[in-house]
Amino acid sequence: MYLKHAVFENYRNIDRFAFSFDPEINILYGKNAQGKTNVVEGIYLFGSGKSFRHARERDLIMTERPHAQLGITYVDAVRENKMTYRMSRETTHETTKNGVKITKMSDFIGNFKAVLFCPEHLSIVKAEPAGRRSFADSAISQINRNYLAALIEYKRVLEQRNALLKNYERQKETFSMTMDILSERLAVSAAYITSERARYLTRLFALVNASLSDMTGGAEHADFRYLSGIAGQTTEELFDMKRNTEQYRRLFSKDIHREIVMGTSLGGAHRDDFEIMLNGMSAKFFASQGQQRSLALAMKLAEGEISREDTGEYPVFLLDDVLSELDRVRKRYVLSELTGRQVILTTCDESDFEGISCAKRIYVENGTYTYR
Repeated sequence: MYLKHAVFENYRNIDRFAFSFDPEINILYGKNAQGKTNVVEGIYLFGSGKSFRHARERDLIMTERPHAQLGITYVDAVRENKMTYRMSRETTHETTKNGVKITKMSDFIGNFKAVLFCPEHLSIVKAEPAGRRSFADSAISQINRNYLAALIEYKRVLEQRNALLKNYERQKETFSMTMDILSERLAVSAAYITSERARYLTRLFALVNASLSDMTGGAEHADFRYLSGIAGQTTEELFDMKRNTEQYRRLFSKDIHREIVMGTSLGGAHRDDFEIMLNGMSAKFFASQGQQRSLALAMKLAEGEISREDTGEYPVFLLDDVLSELDRVRKRYVLSELTGRQVILTTCDESDFEGISCAKRIYVENGTYTYR
């Protein structure tokens, strides 16, 4: 898969610009705060359905403009495709693929596939659990629409269950019956989500080890430990949907009185995490900053490899200002590993791409873009 064109209109600080991209390496360079990341963010909207900078849609629209629109043309193994993403200050966004309106986000995500690597990902090893859950959920959702649907269902039912807990005093008469129904639905969704996360991470870390071995000459070994309220002795136990469902049924029934007091669900897939291990020890506490960055880098490369295994083609790799955060060895490794697939990267330092002769270069200054 590769991106041919992208048209930005009234997006962030971009009035209007039509980009064309090379099927291999594309470099956006210039000083900070000029609009490089805005391009990556806009492209990644088509992969994830939301801003990776956690911005609200109305904040993505250029000041004093009523709407913003993005359009991309990309080529996959089957055909050339066109997608649009239109945002308005007054209404919800509208999306299309090949001229057909897409009404559900679960039908939107998974068409254009992209792997994003940004400075925030360098801290995934030591970040809060929500960051690691987000990494896994985003990666799996692009290759498994059933998983995305389960996430949406889980979030909806969880909100209903939490609302019921908060309003216990007003719904005492029907509380038990309604709670049983919501807890059962939540258990089924949670069982699937935890199973798919455990399966994905098992595959991921097998590939992470291959990359880490290349980077360190075989000196370092990575693994993970899945942390969940239903975790057993091994990760493989979590592959069993029937087992997971029964475990979640027990979990959602044992702390009801405490949950009523707290007004929220105290357990579930929304509290899962995974601990990253390096040479048998917690990487969060015992790995150096350089080792943590190597792990994060290997995880993103592995994400792209799994996408290729499952879909038959590589996704587009988006590297936002990460080369400056890597030492020379890791920088060289990244660029060598990304041959044979499309890469769109941003940098402030032109020296980051010294020695790269076959690349499309785009100079960025205050929301204007010049091919050089």
